[in-house]
Amino acid sequence: MAEFDAKIDIKIADNKMRVTANYLPARGSGEDLNSDDVMAKLEAMNVRVGVKDDVVRTICLSENPMRNIIIAEGIPPSMGEKARIETYFELNERRHAAEKDDGSMDFRDLGEISSAREGQELYRKIPPTVGEPGKDIHGNSIPGLLGRDLKLVLGPGTVFAQNDENLVLAEADGEILVNNGIITISSIHKVDGDVDYSTGNLKFNGTIKINGSVKAGFKIEAEGDIEIQGNVEDAEIYSGNDVIINGGFSGTGEGKISAGRDVILKFIENQSVEAGRDIIISGPSYHATLQAGNTIMSKGPKSVIVGGNSEAKNKIEANKIGSDAGASTVLKVGVDPKLAQKMNDISDEIQQTQESLDKVQKTVVFLYKTKIDNNNTLPPDKLKLLEKLEQTKDSLPKKIEQLEEKRSSLLQEQKELDEATVTANLAVYSKVKVYFGQQFMALDDKMGPSVFRMFKGDIIRSSI
Repeated sequence: MAEFDAKIDIKIADNKMRVTANYLPARGSGEDLNSDDVMAKLEAMNVRVGVKDDVVRTICLSENPMRNIIIAEGIPPSMGEKARIETYFELNERRHAAEKDDGSMDFRDLGEISSAREGQELYRKIPPTVGEPGKDIHGNSIPGLLGRDLKLVLGPGTVFAQNDENLVLAEADGEILVNNGIITISSIHKVDGDVDYSTGNLKFNGTIKINGSVKAGFKIEAEGDIEIQGNVEDAEIYSGNDVIINGGFSGTGEGKISAGRDVILKFIENQSVEAGRDIIISGPSYHATLQAGNTIMSKGPKSVIVGGNSEAKNKIEANKIGSDAGASTVLKVGVDPKLAQKMNDISDEIQQTQESLDKVQKTVVFLYKTKIDNNNTLPPDKLKLLEKLEQTKDSLPKKIEQLEEKRSSLLQEQKELDEATVTANLAVYSKVKVYFGQQFMALDDKMGPSVFRMFKGDIIRSSI
């Protein structure tokens, strides 16, 4: 039988992360392998990290050959955290009714539409981190691994922040939508059907488009336009711009429409409409309260204004005004209701400021007289009051002058309203009152095509 000493062959992997050994035990009277000898050999090979002492001892005690046994391993670098998205908004799913103060539920209030303002921070990509470094079997450092990154995809209406490619902002006001994981900002909120208990009230900082009707008791508020395909019942509609209704606006009189610019609709009955500029009706207006900053226009084959109260700054026009039944119909032009209120407010403020000035002047005179009577001296508190009143006495006349300039400007605007007209293209009926400012003309009989205007301070009617 052959005799030979125990033998170990040690091999370092090319990547310096693993050391393996092949072992042959001693035969016959050959010498066994000592673990200290193996450790010394590893040290001579500069293996300093991850030595498996217990494995080395096991090998040295083995009576059987062993192949490819791992006796040392480096410390692999760890993977960093992957990139993630940090959002700065909440999506309101608008499914739950709000609770009232008395504990009951308001099923019309389902919460606000999730929306953003221009420049609002929407979300940020938190970049991936680098993991902990590792070491090879020689003790050399191995850099940590970068976590998995992700690419930001900008949806419509979003933009990267300047000087920060990881921060995404809203490019404009609008609704926050998430489609297939991509965040978009839409300036239009769409409702596919009616506004009712399924949608609740709507409030939005852009435009609202409704493909159905608006049921009684609901409220719609938009900073942009409001477009409605169907009819509006006893509902409240508020728009910062235009309200366009392809149907009509009718009900028991509980409804109201208010627009910053124009209101365009097919017909109106019993309801109230207020427009910063024009009210345009393609059909009849029955017993409605209309107020326009410029014009009220009823046009088309069914153009008529019957009953109610209509006020416009410059012009009211319809084919027929009033009715054979003698419905009381009031038309007012030549006075902007908001302008009149501004005039009253400024006049009141001028009066109050003048009264304040009179009181200040009297008090100043009194304090100077007191000063003279006391050898040209005043107590510190009275002296401080005098200094303050002197400043006020100088500032109040300037304020009055500014208010007078505002009033003059409004008076000039009022003079321009003298060109206002009321026009009935076909007929005007009895019990119609036409106002120009405080003056009015009451009609007792039916008349043909007519235009009413001011002439030399009087209301006159002329035929078309």
